[in-house]
Amino acid sequence: MMRLKNIFSIAIISLALLLFIIWHRCCIMDTAQTTASNIKYYKVYLISTDKGFQYWGTLNQGAEDMAKIVGIQYIWDAPEVRSTKEQIEIINKAVNDGADALLVAADDPKKISGAIEDAKARNVKVIYVDSPAYEEAITTLTTDNYAAGVKAGQTMLSILDGKGINSGAIGIINLADKANTKLREDGFRKVIEEDGRFGLPKTIYTDSDIPSFTQVAAQQMIDENKDLVALFGVSEGTSIGVGNAIKANDNKYVGVGFDNTPTNLQLLKGGSLKAIIAQNPYTMGYLGMAEAVAAILGKDTGPEYINTGVSVITNDN
Repeated sequence: MMRLKNIFSIAIISLALLLFIIWHRCCIMDTAQTTASNIKYYKVYLISTDKGFQYWGTLNQGAEDMAKIVGIQYIWDAPEVRSTKEQIEIINKAVNDGADALLVAADDPKKISGAIEDAKARNVKVIYVDSPAYEEAITTLTTDNYAAGVKAGQTMLSILDGKGINSGAIGIINLADKANTKLREDGFRKVIEEDGRFGLPKTIYTDSDIPSFTQVAAQQMIDENKDLVALFGVSEGTSIGVGNAIKANDNKYVGVGFDNTPTNLQLLKGGSLKAIIAQNPYTMGYLGMAEAVAAILGKDTGPEYINTGVSVITNDN
């Protein structure tokens, strides 16, 4: 029944997104007939938290594909590694270079809000993808991160039940100062705490999403908790670190991670991760670009918040 419910939910989300895409395409194509001579002069930037992870490459691909359809100028710029200071500098540079719209994934929602406010004051249209800042934007396309954390917790319990494991500790590896991953942790914790059978050691937070750092954190969790039975990684980088640490310990622990990327899928195939909570970054980029074009052309941009959904990937599906 749960599997059918999940399939139904995914189908509803997919249908809603399909209708939304068709609606935007109709608006854009109608407008293109009257603005074909100048649409190519508009410029949209995607500014993600970094360029170091496959997740952002997928989001970029979605934005790039929509940009090609409508013929608008498109640039992806971001720090090579996560840096709030550098992301602010890139936002300011994009505005000074004549950006008409920004697709922004906020590294620190509070610290970058000033740069977003300045961009809006210069009539730049702002769309949030993946992670919003505190400053208001036209719309936000993102995962419901708390609900995704709940899904991760439910998935973890289901896997442990299937293995006949009914006690022990479940460790969480998270990123410092990241609002979206904190929501995932909160949702995950709620499910595990309400279940009551498993302990939750203090979360280990890392200052970097680089897998070599997150693997060290995961190994620390293993070393410090002799009753550990499972690990949860809340992002692409922490999931790789968790998977690699589990692999280094002969796959003795259950690993649940985030993001459908080739590296995580390889860890899943090898048994070092048992499940991946898959977001939809391509959809964020594709629809985000559609929203940006609609905003530039003065069209209705629809809802202020679009939940792009998650699904659960295991070796069984």
